[in-house]
Amino acid sequence: CDNAKGLKAFYDAIKYGPNHLMVFGGVCATVTSIIAESLKGWNLVQLSFAATTPELADKKKYPYFFRTVPSDNAVNPAILKLLKHYRWKRVGTLTQDVQRFSEVRNDLTGVLYGEDIEISDTESFSNDPCTSVKKLKGNDVRIILGQFDEEMAVKVFCCAYEEEMYGSKYQWIIPGWYENLWWESWINSSQCLSKNLLAAMEGYIGVDFEPLSSKRLRTISGRTPQQYEKEYNAKRGDGQSSKFHGYAYDGIWVIAKTLQRAMKYLNATNKHQKIEDFNYTNHKLGKIFLDAMNETNFFGVTGQVVFRNGERMGTIKFTQFQERKEVKVGEYNAVDDELEIFNNSIRFQGLEPPKDKTIIQEELRKISLPLYSILSALTILGMIMASAFLFFNIKNRNQKLIKMSSPYMNNLIILGGMLSYASIFLFGLDGSFVSEKTFETLCTVRTWILTVGYTTAFGAMFAKTWRVHAIFKNVKMKKKV
Repeated sequence: CDNAKGLKAFYDAIKYGPNHLMVFGGVCATVTSIIAESLKGWNLVQLSFAATTPELADKKKYPYFFRTVPSDNAVNPAILKLLKHYRWKRVGTLTQDVQRFSEVRNDLTGVLYGEDIEISDTESFSNDPCTSVKKLKGNDVRIILGQFDEEMAVKVFCCAYEEEMYGSKYQWIIPGWYENLWWESWINSSQCLSKNLLAAMEGYIGVDFEPLSSKRLRTISGRTPQQYEKEYNAKRGDGQSSKFHGYAYDGIWVIAKTLQRAMKYLNATNKHQKIEDFNYTNHKLGKIFLDAMNETNFFGVTGQVVFRNGERMGTIKFTQFQERKEVKVGEYNAVDDELEIFNNSIRFQGLEPPKDKTIIQEELRKISLPLYSILSALTILGMIMASAFLFFNIKNRNQKLIKMSSPYMNNLIILGGMLSYASIFLFGLDGSFVSEKTFETLCTVRTWILTVGYTTAFGAMFAKTWRVHAIFKNVKMKKKV
């Protein structure tokens, strides 16, 4: 991805080559963005099949740029649909501090805004993700949306194992473009054992664009996507496969159909002009090419090829890590805004999908009825005994011994005790016996009864004690009322 070489090749083609109608290609984001920004000056439409950087979606800056491959941001509407499918309304993000991942995370914030889905914690890291993983756990985040490369993914899942952020209570959703057996290349860079790392990784969901359509329909070329793939593999032989090959193939068809539409339009409106008359200053023809490109709509090997503001409305696939391999479990069609989860393909480690937070359920705490009955019976016995003492005290109040024991104070002690006994009945009444409004009143009444009962009994007892103290303190033994 040498900017200087890329620009030189482009300028040489413009200067020394024949008149070019369009520019096809641009794999490296840096080179592609520089060329795309300057296309307006040459009146040229550019079509890329591999540049996925979100920055190129800016139509003010890159008005003549199109791409057959979806942007990195295209996964976000798919993630939104997945969250809604499982009714997850509370998520957290964990992002590697690299522009590519930060841009996707920022776009995700905009996609989730107003969709009744809360991003409860946003964490980013440069080299060590463990602190961020701990913060996510501390904030009770259960659904984690990650954006990081393979090297950092190993570290993230290693930290997740240490913090026990895996299993039936958690769901990790991460990029799905990692190489096959990606963890084996980076396992040595972490402090995890292979079995521990794989335990933490089990069940994660990967999200990426679909390299080839899974539909068995004839494409614009007459082949089905499966027939095309078979032919592609036969022709490439031992050559390395690229996941962008289908987008390059469909890109050529986009250009062919665009030029065909332009020719058809010229034949209908201006028979004296041909597409061969195009040059870098012929803005009228350039606008015809631009409009024809925007009208693209056909079924290709990568699915329905449709542009919206120059962006490909493609198909996003969902894969899940199951028993040491990634299994395709669903796909999202951006054209129809539809999510399809394949039957019984997603395996959650619990009986159901993880909850998005700790569920707090209010439960009415009831007093044990047998215990309340036993204590009520004992209380009634105590009150009967207190009543007997009160009756005895009043009946014999004129007897000398009773009179000397301060019967009025004794009566107050008994009444105080009876009030305290009565509070036991009120304290035993809970929400299963009385209404919420009555319970609020009871809270006040039972506290007052217990307090008054205790104060009355203890106050009378204290008065009797003080009386004895006053008598024995009186040295002259004068009569004390």
